[in-house]
Amino acid sequence: MEGGPTVGNHAHYAVSMTRLLRILPTALLTLLLVLSIAACSRTGGDNAPIKPTTDELRIVVISPALAAILVDLGLESNIVGRHGWDQVLDPALPICGDQSGLDYEALLRAQPTHVFTEWGSRELPAKLTNLAASEGWLVRDFRLLTLTDIDTTATELETLFPQASPSEGVMSFHALVTEPPPELVWGGRVLLLMSTSPITALGPGSAHHELLMRAGGVPAIEEGSPYMPLHAEDVLRLAPDAIVLIQPGSMSGSDTIGMEHDLGPILDLDIPAIKHERFAWVSEPLGLLPSTRLEKVAVWIGRTLEEWAQE
Repeated sequence: MEGGPTVGNHAHYAVSMTRLLRILPTALLTLLLVLSIAACSRTGGDNAPIKPTTDELRIVVISPALAAILVDLGLESNIVGRHGWDQVLDPALPICGDQSGLDYEALLRAQPTHVFTEWGSRELPAKLTNLAASEGWLVRDFRLLTLTDIDTTATELETLFPQASPSEGVMSFHALVTEPPPELVWGGRVLLLMSTSPITALGPGSAHHELLMRAGGVPAIEEGSPYMPLHAEDVLRLAPDAIVLIQPGSMSGSDTIGMEHDLGPILDLDIPAIKHERFAWVSEPLGLLPSTRLEKVAVWIGRTLEEWAQE
């Protein structure tokens, strides 16, 4: 037995093994936890999106008009999600919803810092406000109906984002809204339309109605709502001296080529606008959006009124 363990050595060995078996699970668990934390700190988590840092501006804009304003403020590169009917942003950007509803999965994937909507008179969806609270999004709903609404929104966004770089169009729009209206350019009564099939007028309370007056024109409709469906009999009763159709994609100017196609049922009405062929198209691509791009529409209308005034 020489050289072998003694009884005392056996007892010491047994105690050592017992202690080792007791501390091994704890040590192993600690080691695994350290390795897991180290892996997460290296990768940021392979299965979960990394949330944007607080200084990274990421905007989801659920409004074509708001998108146009943000682009005019030089913030297009910060937009990470768009409206389903957007007209100015990169089509490759994910669609996060429209007026009929929101795509919450797309919103979560976009990981925005800000969500901007133009939801109208309705309450914002409760799910959106709850998600915003849990995810740390800033949600802001804007009203865009009048010229003042648009100008106030542009100013508010410019103040919210110091990195904004307003275009000349934004500054021209601000001047259009804040400067005193010009004197009357032409005294004929102008019917402002956004469609002729069906006949739909842009009436009091709309930015376009204000544009007509700020361009020195006289609206044929003095009372009503921003968007007014009309029958042919209504147009006959109004008897406008001229018609301006704001219809993206139609012809621009005041010539009569294509009038039959664009006027539709109005062409057969016995009204001064048809008798004297005073009909103008405004085909600005974003001409119907209540945005800072309306400054271009004001220029078109102003030029048209001057032409009629010189007849």
